[in-house]
Amino acid sequence: MTEFEIPKTPYFDLTATLECGQVFRFTRDEDCCVIKAGRHIARVYELEDSYRVVCDDKDFFWRYFDFDTDYALVQSKVSDEAQVAEAIEFGKGIHILRQDPAETIFSFLISQNNNIPRIKSIIERLSDGLGEDMGDYRAFPTVEAMAGAGKAYFLSIGAGYRADYLDKTANALLEADLDEWAALDTDSLRARLMSLHGVGRKVADCILLFGFSRFDVFPVDTWIKKVFESAYPGMPADKMSVLLVEKYGKYAGFVQQWLFYYKREKKV
Repeated sequence: MTEFEIPKTPYFDLTATLECGQVFRFTRDEDCCVIKAGRHIARVYELEDSYRVVCDDKDFFWRYFDFDTDYALVQSKVSDEAQVAEAIEFGKGIHILRQDPAETIFSFLISQNNNIPRIKSIIERLSDGLGEDMGDYRAFPTVEAMAGAGKAYFLSIGAGYRADYLDKTANALLEADLDEWAALDTDSLRARLMSLHGVGRKVADCILLFGFSRFDVFPVDTWIKKVFESAYPGMPADKMSVLLVEKYGKYAGFVQQWLFYYKREKKV
């Protein structure tokens, strides 16, 4: 294990980053937050002026937390509108995590029409049953392990109708090269993702944002619809997403996450 410290600034808040709906494999112990990502684990301790990260791979978690992005600069580019400025101020410390594409695909299939505690419990049962034993925790399952499990297994861990999505998608990904997918432009990659069983536009855009670090996307769910219901009354989610990407361009994904978190938490 190794460790490093991150100074506390207004532009990184661990709690907001983890609890804004982009990730599900984290728990809180008495004195730290435990984060599992793929085959890696970190324990993050909040100190007076910094966060102390104790982990198995410093480079992995530095990238995972996206510490190389200048969030102050990004926020300065999009904070000229009142509702966006308010959302940024509320969620100023949110970072967009750089997650593994396959893990993100399966996690967001599980997330559909689901609540966060249940999503987290299904993912933990999935990892406990199919993930590699890493000592004091289990890794997230490989595509091969997922493909070999069968629909009945996914039903047994409480995935419900999503069991069919997980089974068919895992088997489809056996034939895919996600590194090759990552080299595609955003529209082509979205089409590949939407060819997977159970992946619609919103889930595909979440996977693009959180699993492939594509910021020219704007996932539209019920919270985002509420944000823009007066500007785009009655507009279908897919069309709204296109217009919002046109509006916010290469910063669209950041704006979406700040607005989503603000609307969900403040309920204004």
